[in-house]
Amino acid sequence: MEIRYGIAESIGLRPRMEDSHTIWDVAEEGLFAAEVFDGHGGSLAATVAAEGLTPHILSLLRDSRRHEDAGRMTFREMVRKGYLSTDTYIIGQGIECGTAGATLHIMDGRFCAANVGDSRVVIDTDREAVQLTVDHKPDLPTELERIEAMGGRVTFHGVPRLQGYLAMSRALGDQELRPFLTPEPRVVEGRLGRENRFALIACDGVWDVLSLKEAMEIARGKDDPQKAADAIERRARDLGSTDNITVIVLDLRAYTGGLDRQKMEILGVLDKGLLTWED
Repeated sequence: MEIRYGIAESIGLRPRMEDSHTIWDVAEEGLFAAEVFDGHGGSLAATVAAEGLTPHILSLLRDSRRHEDAGRMTFREMVRKGYLSTDTYIIGQGIECGTAGATLHIMDGRFCAANVGDSRVVIDTDREAVQLTVDHKPDLPTELERIEAMGGRVTFHGVPRLQGYLAMSRALGDQELRPFLTPEPRVVEGRLGRENRFALIACDGVWDVLSLKEAMEIARGKDDPQKAADAIERRARDLGSTDNITVIVLDLRAYTGGLDRQKMEILGVLDKGLLTWED
């Protein structure tokens, strides 16, 4: 698949890197994926997620293709189940830490952008940089409603924190925060268009200090995605980011340039982490 990419990462004030990332280009299945996992309380959950999420999706994809069309799982359902299967494995292995995640899967001109936590997937259009994910902060009204309906609480210690501890309301792992924390991803499925030239997948160490517009302008201004990723990481550091940083820049132009559609189209949103979930 003709998608070029660059990856930059650096360690913030914390003593070690807890982020993980991966690129999957599975030619025989026509699937491309770029993933960033921002761990907390340790690095193991992020490492396991990076190694296992897309293989779970590939297993579902191959199984689905063996069935008649009527019995096939949708792309966004496969991504959702990939997240949940990965979470089940993390919990089952007794891993005590957790991880946020943001992923972009591309297949047959379609994409699925998914996340738990506060890492983001951003894509450009002719008009603007579009955030395809939602930051799952505990005080987000829909998240706060779910947490309080289950008997949980959100308190403020510098930032809003779930049960006085975690500054996000969705993640993989973190068994001790269940059921108030959920591993349910929000998954957006759509069709790419020729207007989509670049995509960014990055953890909150970038978005704490850079706007979507500024990050995308940096990507557009470089002739190589690796240079773009390095420049975004440097700019975040220059602006005072003290967190770990991982950013992936995708140059989509060789892939989207051959598509029939000009405009990106959103086909649906799957989010069973809401009290009343949407699809």
